[in-house]
Amino acid sequence: MRRQLTPREWMLLGVLLIIAAVSGYVLLFYMPMTEARDNALAETELCTVQLEAAQLRLEEKRRMERELEEIFARNSHPLSLAQYDNLQPVMMELYLVLSAAEDYMLSFGTVNAEDSIVRRSISLSFTTGSYETAKGILQQLHDSAYRCMVDSVSLSLGREGRGSVTVNSNIVFFEYQ
Repeated sequence: MRRQLTPREWMLLGVLLIIAAVSGYVLLFYMPMTEARDNALAETELCTVQLEAAQLRLEEKRRMERELEEIFARNSHPLSLAQYDNLQPVMMELYLVLSAAEDYMLSFGTVNAEDSIVRRSISLSFTTGSYETAKGILQQLHDSAYRCMVDSVSLSLGREGRGSVTVNSNIVFFEYQ
């Protein structure tokens, strides 16, 4: 039995130790540190995105607050949503506004309630003597004391642009439940 290693075996053993040391360094130090660095960079990027989103929300909130201040400065009593079952006051409002029309017809749709907002849909058709009167009626409906949305308006003029004007529209009144 031989007790000494040859120089070639010592060389191979040295190369093996170097390979083992490099592999150990890569597996035990380099890869975990690289992974930790990548995780930190990803977290930093996520924080940056969240910070930018928060800044945008803050700017939007400040803009909305400025708009509200302007609205309250211009109009001391801004419109609000009426309480549910507001049909009688809405009918009185429609009667007063549509009294300028020659004739009118109302058709009530179903009442839709989602969350706390109730939508009362009304199909409206009326005839007036002039375009200006029809425009005034639609403007009064839009500017009503009760929140509403005037939708799908169609105008039909009489012969050769003179005479009566017929308006068909849908109106949605909003109420708070």
